Amino acid sequence: MLICMVASIRFSDVLDWTGPNLTTSQLIVYTSNYPTSTGPGAAPSQAQLAALAAEVDSFAASLDTRAVLALDEAGTAVSGSPGGVLQGATLQAGHLATKYTGPLYVATPALLAEYGIKPSLVRAATDILSMRPGLASLPGVDLVWDTPTTQTGAPSPAGRYIASPPMQTFSSLPSGTSAPNTVLTTQAVRRLHLRLIPYGWLIQAPAPLTATQISAARQLAVASGATIETKSGELGLGEISDGATAFGILLALGVLVMTVGLIRSEAAGDLRTLTAAGASSGIRRTIVGATAGIIGLLGALLGTAAAAVATLAWAKSSLSAVFGGIPAIDFLLILAGLPAVAAIGGWLLAGRAPADIARQPLE
Repeated sequence: MLICMVASIRFSDVLDWTGPNLTTSQLIVYTSNYPTSTGPGAAPSQAQLAALAAEVDSFAASLDTRAVLALDEAGTAVSGSPGGVLQGATLQAGHLATKYTGPLYVATPALLAEYGIKPSLVRAATDILSMRPGLASLPGVDLVWDTPTTQTGAPSPAGRYIASPPMQTFSSLPSGTSAPNTVLTTQAVRRLHLRLIPYGWLIQAPAPLTATQISAARQLAVASGATIETKSGELGLGEISDGATAFGILLALGVLVMTVGLIRSEAAGDLRTLTAAGASSGIRRTIVGATAGIIGLLGALLGTAAAAVATLAWAKSSLSAVFGGIPAIDFLLILAGLPAVAAIGGWLLAGRAPADIARQPLE
């Protein structure tokens, strides 16, 4: 329960979005506009972009898919930068302790169609679309483009930015950290007089990518001066919570087996008396099953309470922040599933009659 709660708090930060970057069937091919550890590269020419797009289409065809989505950012050329380096617009949480992370692509008509968002659902005044729950109502977030920043990371008054841009939430956008989970509307691009910056292409394969296919994509990138990204080893909240829940239940059942075995050994004389008095195996099963179920319930309640107190003390957050993001299935598995499995297991394994019922064992 402690692992589930701490993980849910970590995954609930809408600014510092975490989790899997892509699915196993997705791949992104980035142009040289994509910023690396040394900063954005020089803007590729139109001929280079056209050649790379043709290579991407050919690779997608080899995967038996035509699901290739162009990923564009919006921004301006950084003045005085060598080679026409481009700087894209981004969100900046200058007034908050946590900084915004993740790309800010443009919600082109193709992107909206890919994720089933009708243009009529996007309000004319909306600047940002996102699937991140709570981002639209979060204060202190600014839309920044081509602007210097202060030492604290906040937008400079001399720069260009929009404080608290209007946002809408669409759950149909992908949740991957590198996928377009937050996008800038085309209305905002036109209103702010920004230019589109080709950043790459998102390829959606019909099945998980094989090692051979990923190797072919790497060779394409090396030959074309591009880079690729595939699914990393980052786990999602569900995977972490499910793994912790399964491990916790197995550990608790192991302790429970030893506890019930100790109780049965201490109560062996009473069981012999019940058997001698004519108690059936069903009665013995019921006694052991009820004992195991009650102990399992107490253990689940005490463990959950201890985890909640420890998490509240560590996170110093509200109850909604601590418990709001935990998958309900994990609560049910621990609070209801553990006692139920303990009771059923105790009932099934407790039908054997105690040995030597006619004699009192030596102490």
